[in-house]
Amino acid sequence: MKDTFIPIPLPSGFQHTFTAVSGVTLHAIEGGTGKPLLLLGGWPQTCYAWRLLLEKLGKSFYVIALDLRGQGDSDIPDGAYDCATAAQEAIAYLAQKQITSFYLVGHDVGAWVAFTLLKLFPASIQGAGLVDAAIPGLVSADFFSVVNAAKVWQFYFHKNSDLASDLVQGKEKEYLSWYFTNKSIRKENLSADVIDFYVRYYSRPHAMKAGFLWYSFIDESIKTNTLSPETRFHQPIFAMGGEFATKSLIYNGLSPYCDRITSYVLEQCGHYIPEEAPEKILEAILTTFQP
Repeated sequence: MKDTFIPIPLPSGFQHTFTAVSGVTLHAIEGGTGKPLLLLGGWPQTCYAWRLLLEKLGKSFYVIALDLRGQGDSDIPDGAYDCATAAQEAIAYLAQKQITSFYLVGHDVGAWVAFTLLKLFPASIQGAGLVDAAIPGLVSADFFSVVNAAKVWQFYFHKNSDLASDLVQGKEKEYLSWYFTNKSIRKENLSADVIDFYVRYYSRPHAMKAGFLWYSFIDESIKTNTLSPETRFHQPIFAMGGEFATKSLIYNGLSPYCDRITSYVLEQCGHYIPEEAPEKILEAILTTFQP
């Protein structure tokens, strides 16, 4: 167990696991019964973002809420923080558990990686959910234009990871609190204690820079995620966005390539859907995947 481990109360039948993958130890919360379901969270969160869904999902799935590299209690390695690297690590993690076929849901940066998994390993994905994210390679370049600066400025600031981490050092709480305050609408599950939980993780040495590196490697992720005209996804997929966040952004980019895709735009909801509207994600998973 790592020194940075912060205990998270778990439902009955769930446990913390630590698995070495090519020299990087990845942490996850695992439990439940049924077909495997991989949950990938975003920045600046950890697998803790899925806490409100674990018990109910565990009745239908074997749930794996994975901390990607640099997140939560996973290692913070040097090197690339692009979608392909993280996707390969996730596949290697599952392979160690003899899991070669699974359902998949990702939010924010977790949705970036989930989309890469869907693109690179489609035969392994039985169904996918992509939740409120501007996925590199899928969204139009117009989304990042100056007229949308109020929503996308952080992509440019974080891209210079050295400068961003230097400026934010010692101000992690102020910086992260801004996101949770300004990009959420339903705040009951994003209390000061929850925000402090995330701040503790991202106040560790190198943790904020690791988060910024996802943006530094965005050009590599765009190359990986760009779809060819003949791409076709046959599995059931849902795309979800908050009314005050990305709305139908994922659906608009992905639907031309899908046989079965459902759009959810959640009214009076911001970006942090796993905590703002966990019941809607549960509904989408149970409806779309039908285990």
